[in-house]
Amino acid sequence: MTSPKNRALDWDAAGQIAPGTSDEPLVPTSTCAHWITWPVYFKNGLDGALAEVLVRESVYDRLLKASQNLPEGYQLVLLDGWRSKEVQNTLFHTIRQQVIADHPKLKPNEIERLTLQFASRPSDDPLRPSPHITGGSVDVTLADPDGQFLDMGSQFDEPSERSWTLAQVEPHHMERRHVLLQAMTTAGFTNLPSEWWHFDYGNWVWAWYSQETKAIFGPTDAA
Repeated sequence: MTSPKNRALDWDAAGQIAPGTSDEPLVPTSTCAHWITWPVYFKNGLDGALAEVLVRESVYDRLLKASQNLPEGYQLVLLDGWRSKEVQNTLFHTIRQQVIADHPKLKPNEIERLTLQFASRPSDDPLRPSPHITGGSVDVTLADPDGQFLDMGSQFDEPSERSWTLAQVEPHHMERRHVLLQAMTTAGFTNLPSEWWHFDYGNWVWAWYSQETKAIFGPTDAA
């Protein structure tokens, strides 16, 4: 398999990855003092969004490592983890409408391709689950020692070229992205190249970017 590093995710790649079957539980993150938990969609009033960021146990363990990997002067901020199919559906269509508004001349297949760079299709299919529904995806950013969120060069969930991790943004934004990327990948996560904030462990996206043939996690629920 050709290395997919730094390439947009091939959504058909799920068919090349054996589905994950682990029953590892979801755990809350808000009680941990090593980071700031700020459930972005709940804070923004999105229907169905949880007031907690839930992740798989082994994702939690790797987030602890990532937090410890950060240089002095930075704090890790958790924005989102496990996500229901219903919330994913809302987000997918919101991003799609923003893509249409920003690029009114695009053809339908081009709209779909660009939307999929920034939002997955809502799916709880074990063979092709939305990454966040597995509990193996986490959205993160950085804050300063006082808890002020740092400007990373694009808005969270911004469907533009500026959101690519290696985009040519201002030097201080590039440095912050490098700090976050280094901390997270050293802890065992893979990054979605089109989103500087999105990292995976154990799901099919992680398997594809890691060139593994099998995922650890499939879809799960918060019940």
